[in-house]
Amino acid sequence: MLPEETFQADCEKIRPGLQRFVASRIRDSHAAQDVVQEVYTKAFRNLERFDKSRSFTTWVYAIARNSCIDFLRRRMRDPLAGLAPNAPVAPPDLDRLPHRAPGDPVASAERNDLLAFVRNELRRLPDHRRAAVEMKIVEDLTYREIAQALDVPLGTVAFWVKEALETVARKLRDLR
Repeated sequence: MLPEETFQADCEKIRPGLQRFVASRIRDSHAAQDVVQEVYTKAFRNLERFDKSRSFTTWVYAIARNSCIDFLRRRMRDPLAGLAPNAPVAPPDLDRLPHRAPGDPVASAERNDLLAFVRNELRRLPDHRRAAVEMKIVEDLTYREIAQALDVPLGTVAFWVKEALETVARKLRDLR
């Protein structure tokens, strides 16, 4: 079992990425905070079931994926339950990409347009594929960690990420 201090430190380390992951799944950044807290509660209560040979991050992301599914099922039964009015959708944190020309307003506007286009294309992906792409690119998880978190074969994750990136790249080429 992980000591409580280690558990808290590990949770804080992955919190920003987990928050983005949950928010992008449930499309409600306010409710995502509650779901993340629920994820940590479930993880803490089940620490004795944690397999130390696996990655803690992968284990928590798997709990998060299941918690998102539970949240969405509850929302389907009662669409107004737990929704914050005018809650913004949390896209992947593509803004962490380096700016090419921070002082150039034209380059900045072009970059913003490109990011908006990529975000829109990512939103069009099926949820499981979008999750795989975000976990790979934004959270920098390995294919093995993603496969464990999503409970799918390793080759499937690699295919999903490759296909999604090729689709977005093709649409970017068509855009130009």
